[in-house]
Amino acid sequence: MKLSIVFTIFLFTNTIIGQNFHTKFEYKNSINKDITVQNSYPKGGQRFTTTNGKEFVYVTFWTSISNNSASNLELEIDFSANSFIIPSAPNINFNLYIPNNEMTLEKESLPNYGLDIINFLKENMNKPSKLRTIIKPNSSHLFYAVVISNKGVNGTVRAGFELQKEELIYTINNHEINCGKILIN
Repeated sequence: MKLSIVFTIFLFTNTIIGQNFHTKFEYKNSINKDITVQNSYPKGGQRFTTTNGKEFVYVTFWTSISNNSASNLELEIDFSANSFIIPSAPNINFNLYIPNNEMTLEKESLPNYGLDIINFLKENMNKPSKLRTIIKPNSSHLFYAVVISNKGVNGTVRAGFELQKEELIYTINNHEINCGKILIN
């Protein structure tokens, strides 16, 4: 009996450790020719205080967009500086940011996936953020997304990118935000 419990715990632990992303979307249709989008679990949930004493809570995510096609992909993401609310947390103001730092899988075990979040927020609070890049055939681009709010949420924040035709959608706790596009050149 004890051996079966230990074996079950061992299998469960290896399953959790082996999966390093929360969602994975594979697109193989005529519009999105062989694109894969992977979104991480959140890290953070810690507080950040601005120089004027205002407190915020943040979480950091990473996303990998893989181009498995024979053509270049043009990735464009724009996050507004404006706050927004989501139906599951109507009394909380959220903002989204895309740091310019590139994520690597070697940083996955680090706090905030290796992003110096405090310095990023000090320099970029209340500013729009954007990402423009070309993803070459058979390669991937990994990047960060930061969700910041004026209060903590009840439960866990889940967020990530997905495609609806050429439109890039960022979903945060089931609330969709149009934020960019992926074009195949």
